[in-house]
Amino acid sequence: MNSFSNGLFNEQAFALTVNGRNLLSVLMLPDLPEEFARGYLATEAITAADEIESIMIDGTTIGVLTKNPFRVLLPKRTVISGCGGTASYLDPARLPVISDGITMRADTLTIPFPQNILAAGGFCAAAALPDNTLFTAGDLSQPTAIDKACGLLLHAGLQPAAAALIISGKPTADTIRKTLNAGFSILAAYQPPTALAVELAKTGNLTLIDLPHKKIHTHPERIV
Repeated sequence: MNSFSNGLFNEQAFALTVNGRNLLSVLMLPDLPEEFARGYLATEAITAADEIESIMIDGTTIGVLTKNPFRVLLPKRTVISGCGGTASYLDPARLPVISDGITMRADTLTIPFPQNILAAGGFCAAAALPDNTLFTAGDLSQPTAIDKACGLLLHAGLQPAAAALIISGKPTADTIRKTLNAGFSILAAYQPPTALAVELAKTGNLTLIDLPHKKIHTHPERIV
């Protein structure tokens, strides 16, 4: 599906259902709906990728069926940061802590993002493997771009633990939450992080990198 209509973002409303129950309504670009679902379920710690039985796209409804169709799955959001909407509270003690992680060369983290998405005011994200393989997505918001990039990786049968996450925007506390939930051990960004993002990355054993300023804020041992 086309991300642009008459030179403007083709924003559409999608409904995500899991086992027949409505989980989420989201405004996003129409491409990669299946990948969005896979990524969202992972970055929100709702269900593991190997628990997904099938995903069906019916117009603007994304229907996910898990291997246990009677299981009721609900969002587990612990923080909302850097965006509007209902606020909730962050409990750092409930966030995952990366136990190990990969190592990557610094030069593999600087990548070209689609300029048409950025020029239109959108955001990009990429899951990058150490061998320079990229799974890149763009969308209206940074969280949705992250979900789609993560979903592309999962759809290829790979796990976030094997990749670094690279984003075009600013890492916020919510970005760190989604990154840790998915299992990435490295997050590199083209904008500086917030102070709380740095604090949470340190606690979660996540390597956090400010690419333009060539600054590794936390856990530099993974960058060689």
